[in-house]
Amino acid sequence: MNQFVERSALVLLLASAPAVAGCGGEDDLDLAPLARRAEEVRELSFKREVPVRTVTREEVDALAEAEATAAEEEELAELAATYGRLGYFPVDADLRAILGHARDLMGAWYSSDTKAITLIGEVDDNVFIHEYVHGLQDQHFDLGALLTAAPTSDAMLALRAAAEGDAMLAEARFLAQEHNGGDLDELDWSRTIGGLLEIEQSILAESEVPVLFVQYPSFAYGFGFVYCAHNLTGASAEMPFAQEPFPFDWSREDALFSDRVPATTQQILTLDRHDLEVPVGLQEVPSGLTDRLEPISADSLGEWLSYLLLYPLGGTLSPGDLRALAAAWDGDRALFVRDRQTGATGTAWASAWDDAEAAAGVQSALWALHGGKVIDEGEPRLGQAEDGELLWIERREERVVALKNVDEALMPALAEAAFPSGIKPMRLTVRTRPSLAAWLSRSLPWRP
Repeated sequence: MNQFVERSALVLLLASAPAVAGCGGEDDLDLAPLARRAEEVRELSFKREVPVRTVTREEVDALAEAEATAAEEEELAELAATYGRLGYFPVDADLRAILGHARDLMGAWYSSDTKAITLIGEVDDNVFIHEYVHGLQDQHFDLGALLTAAPTSDAMLALRAAAEGDAMLAEARFLAQEHNGGDLDELDWSRTIGGLLEIEQSILAESEVPVLFVQYPSFAYGFGFVYCAHNLTGASAEMPFAQEPFPFDWSREDALFSDRVPATTQQILTLDRHDLEVPVGLQEVPSGLTDRLEPISADSLGEWLSYLLLYPLGGTLSPGDLRALAAAWDGDRALFVRDRQTGATGTAWASAWDDAEAAAGVQSALWALHGGKVIDEGEPRLGQAEDGELLWIERREERVVALKNVDEALMPALAEAAFPSGIKPMRLTVRTRPSLAAWLSRSLPWRP
């Protein structure tokens, strides 16, 4: 949990009474009643006690600074050379300072590694409920193993949205019961959902770091809550009232961690009305290029991270235009490679969109994102980015392939291999390196 959740709790109570009284750390309070309340509102039982500790804001600041300082230079350099080069932030960005800044986002968290809750100072009862629900998720569904098994950044972010949305839903139920003896059937869904989605946009607009580094708080809480609310009750922004009979069946929430685990952020955003993901791009270097290129890693960005990639274009396109463009996402694959001769890191991002018009919009957006200019009018696919690196951006109908910092002689063959005629069906592989979302989760203390 972080400050986003603390702010969103206020939204949940707009049509209700004042906030529940705060309570002190574990040394000042018998937490057993709150643990029992978490069991009641989530309709699961603890298998074992969840330890709770309280730390000061100063201790958390020191922890975040220490983690940022301890980050391996090689890891930071690779993050910049891959995702930075893809366009999320400048390759020369001060990543240690960015990671240290993230400490300002935290309010409390549950760790699936230590199986414990950490609170920053005094918190309200609903915060305990939220974190206890993460403990219940972990004990019943092995949340840590699910997150570890997520094959891509997109899949991990989708799963985390389900985890946060589920905890917020139980938190909302607790608040409704404590204030007026009601339940979720009496919640003002229109006001709650609208307020949460406004907060999501404000997190991006107010971020002092590249929006990639607020991917989690900008997505998992608001959109996760709406997804879980719809899953449990049928309520949505379009139909802000329950469609399912009360009392609601919380086994529907259990299924999100077992046989219906969401696999993409588009599933979360569309409330499962998503298109089938289209196999696209490369997860390994084509055999004809392996003498020059070696793979570093591969990933899928998904709809939300594709939106964040294009977000810096907000000066030329409105947030609504960018969201609509990202909503046309049908599949993607980012492959990061290293030139065996020069040691240069290059990126190959292939994507599929709903139609040729959307793909053309993405093609134009990528040229703008990199400040790219065509080098030779006779070859409109080849250009130079604002930073001097070579670009190759090509569209065929609804598919787009973008290459950066790859040897010019290799670009045509690499691009060709990334289009449908050159791809093989994607398969799940054992990752040798963590996905972007996994790396950020390990590096930032807000992980569940």
